[in-house]
Amino acid sequence: ILNFIFGLKKMFIKRLLDHLLNQILVEGLANSKTFQRFAVWSHSAFKEVSSKSKEVKVDDHINKISDASKSFVQKMRDDFQKEMQKIQNDPKK
Repeated sequence: ILNFIFGLKKMFIKRLLDHLLNQILVEGLANSKTFQRFAVWSHSAFKEVSSKSKEVKVDDHINKISDASKSFVQKMRDDFQKEMQKIQNDPKK
């Protein structure tokens, strides 16, 4: 019975942490200018690739998108770390 109770507590804590981290991530992405710029840019790039796929090598566009995605991931990682530091240093705790 004790194992069952401890299991429920662990499951509850895990779900709570998952929910909180998901909220932080979603709000961080929604408010991130970097993410918004990337979304607009990637949408434009994909439209361009689809319209010019007959004229231009698709591989060039894929490499371009891949490079931009890597820099985006790095920027998002930096933004996320900054937000986590803000949360950790929040005097309202």
